[in-house]
Amino acid sequence: MSRTFFIGDIHGCVEELAELFEKFSPNASDKVYQVGDLINKGPNSVATLEFVLKHNIKCVMGNHEAKLLNILTKQKTELTPKELKLLDNVQKPEWIASVVSKFPLWIDTGKELLLHAGLEPKKKTLEEMNSKEILTIRLWEGKPWYEQATFNGRLVIFGHWAMNGLVDFPNVKGLDTGCVYGKLLTGYCPEENKFYQVVAKKIYAPMVH
Repeated sequence: MSRTFFIGDIHGCVEELAELFEKFSPNASDKVYQVGDLINKGPNSVATLEFVLKHNIKCVMGNHEAKLLNILTKQKTELTPKELKLLDNVQKPEWIASVVSKFPLWIDTGKELLLHAGLEPKKKTLEEMNSKEILTIRLWEGKPWYEQATFNGRLVIFGHWAMNGLVDFPNVKGLDTGCVYGKLLTGYCPEENKFYQVVAKKIYAPMVH
């Protein structure tokens, strides 16, 4: 039986990614996906992206990839200190941008729907949804979006919300467990209904409230 594996926010934590990938140990017929935010904050965005390309991991766009693409449309003199820090953190920003610019906002496998942050409630189709919401939504009218939105019977898999931690409901799985903040990198296999986790080697960035 071929399996599917979904990996949470990595943020440049390539050692933890390699360890999690080895734990899952995919064979040739397995498919591996990632929820976005491969880059920034952590130790090595370039090596993380190289690992993803080498192992044919399919990724959706995260808000940190979108931020990088936006920064590269500006003059350096226009950038905020936070934007300049992101450029420093990711090392080869132009090369990274050339790869991540091709990432889709969502991947529909037919069984699972993968996107970075979540669904915009009250919208029937993904095309109707605001791309900013797909990349950044957490709360909608004061409640978690996933308490208010489902999608065509798909298992919705997302990341983006490290402070919320692991989300495990029958119709939704949230996989951002704060690896870059010294916590865990999490993956999920629907066929096994099993979470895989590795502990971060260290705290790479402070968690900002």
